[in-house]
Amino acid sequence: MVGVAPIKEGEMKEDRLRVSKGVRDLPGSFQSATSNVPSGKSLMYFGLLLATGVFFIFIAFTMFLPVMVLMPQKFALCFTIGCALIIGSFFALKGPKNQLQHMSSTERLPFTLGFIGTMVGTIYVSMVLHSYILSVLFSVLQVLALSYYAISYFPGGSVGLKFLSSTLTSSILRCFGR
Repeated sequence: MVGVAPIKEGEMKEDRLRVSKGVRDLPGSFQSATSNVPSGKSLMYFGLLLATGVFFIFIAFTMFLPVMVLMPQKFALCFTIGCALIIGSFFALKGPKNQLQHMSSTERLPFTLGFIGTMVGTIYVSMVLHSYILSVLFSVLQVLALSYYAISYFPGGSVGLKFLSSTLTSSILRCFGR
């Protein structure tokens, strides 16, 4: 190349050391952001659990929802397993301790308890009580809880959900004259 001076070995080492020192001296927020990047193994488990959970929910809606009148237990079990696998995928991604802290934070706790409560209720009424009506009711509640739980992860999700639920409640009460 014309006009380019050859680089000596010593100059290259100095440049690498200078860059290395500059990376170490970055502000803590950047370093902490890069330290939370999940490993390849965590990403693999996350993808595997998430895909399996989505598969179970897909099976629940395509195969067992049409025959829910005959076999509500199969829909309830398949859907609940899918939901549990999706939650498990986030445990694999963030780590069990971080995910539990996140799910039990004061802002997230009502969504977490509602979702887990409907999952347990769905399994109980379908597998122990063998109640068709309660299985359908808890399955619907679980779908609503899953939607509410998923939406609450979006920025402003919990505030927007509170606004929508209060608007819906007041509209229903006005319709019935209260």
